[in-house]
Amino acid sequence: MPRYTVREITPDDLPAWWELRLMALQDSPDAFGADYATHKDKDPFPFYLDRGYLAGGPNTLFAAFDEQGQIVAQTGCFADTGKRSHIAMVISVYTHPEHRGHGLAQQLVAAAIHHLQRFLEITSIRISVNSNNQPARHIYEKLGFVTWGEEPDAIRAADGSCHNECHMVLRVGESAT
Repeated sequence: MPRYTVREITPDDLPAWWELRLMALQDSPDAFGADYATHKDKDPFPFYLDRGYLAGGPNTLFAAFDEQGQIVAQTGCFADTGKRSHIAMVISVYTHPEHRGHGLAQQLVAAAIHHLQRFLEITSIRISVNSNNQPARHIYEKLGFVTWGEEPDAIRAADGSCHNECHMVLRVGESAT
């Protein structure tokens, strides 16, 4: 069985993280609010640094690395601001198809939850997922997330198809991690 390391990424990891992100947008266009065409020519450094990633706060990127040090799965998390500063989101969960079935998505989301729980102001962690993605929903439920609503036609793919999105929440202190 392959061995993986899950950790926060460093600035040196960002180009590889970004490449997997672009792959995810192409491979699973109905799973993300972002699209490949809009992101393919962006420089990842200003794109993510402007959002406070890699700055040591709640906004953080995580990756799973294989034995050769390649990024094979990823996620991120960020906290809202102002009157919504008690809310954080886990975003962009993706595992390279060749590395699925090893629990990497669950490990990454658990790492994001653990990270966000360090910030006392955060009392609610949210995640959204294509309503048809039962495997992902099952992972999130195992981690303690509960569905609070479904948004019809939340994602319109490049082919014009629309997909509902399931919104889930985890109250800090209620996770199974």
